[in-house]
Amino acid sequence: MKGEWADPFLLKDGDDYYLYPTKDSKGWLYEKFHVFHSKDLINWDGPYLALDLNDVEWASSRAWAPGINKFNGKYYMYFSAEAQIGAAVADSPLGPFRDILGRPLITKDQYQCQSIDADLFIEDDNQPYLLWGQGKCWIVPLEDDMVTFKTEPVLLSDQLYRNKGADPIMTDNGIYNEGPHLQKIDGEYVLTWSNYDTRDPRYQICFARSGHIFGPYESPEDNRVTTPSEKFFGTGHASMARYEDGWVLCYHRLIDPETTVLRETCISKMEFIDGKLIVNVDACLE
Repeated sequence: MKGEWADPFLLKDGDDYYLYPTKDSKGWLYEKFHVFHSKDLINWDGPYLALDLNDVEWASSRAWAPGINKFNGKYYMYFSAEAQIGAAVADSPLGPFRDILGRPLITKDQYQCQSIDADLFIEDDNQPYLLWGQGKCWIVPLEDDMVTFKTEPVLLSDQLYRNKGADPIMTDNGIYNEGPHLQKIDGEYVLTWSNYDTRDPRYQICFARSGHIFGPYESPEDNRVTTPSEKFFGTGHASMARYEDGWVLCYHRLIDPETTVLRETCISKMEFIDGKLIVNVDACLE
């Protein structure tokens, strides 16, 4: 996809795909959320305006990293704005989305981490779960109103381990930083996240698996998802979607790490090889 787009969330709805990215800008102060539409992940139409922070009472800038899913016939967007997380709803995946609460769902630093990067996972039994956080990853089941926590949130980043019985990943170089995303693949929960900082060329996507949604999550010793590349750097903040007979990973990368922190979005096929999740960043769908 051409242009300066980051933090992509890819939603498969029937035979259609919808992409909700952050519009990259100087200072990352942009105030609108957009959505693209595709049938094949190669040809896209849009962008369409999904949500404008000018219509949100409690925020006016830093429209970042939305997470979207379909629940009971409606589409719910959990969006970051000014380091807080809001909830919005629409009748169509193209929007327009409207703010549900008129206030943040999760306020700034409310759970001892930066309140950004929300992800909405719908379990097989139709139970919705909200994930979020930079520095820490939280997960909580939601009531059907999609804005009430069913229980106290669980600190999921404390449930990430290198192999069974090892120390938590938080204590070593595989540290959780941001961008959690959860899918269920072949009966297992697969969690991806990004470590390092998005402006760092080492920024990369990691993963872990679990048989239970609250963990513990185990990963191989080298849990990097995106392959090293001589051409592309800063690959991170990913989401997954079914594609043909497998899955794809949608992520961003630095356009030119030597001159700018602006990013672009790309999509690559995922492979599971010898217990590892592998994505070749030199082979994007085109």
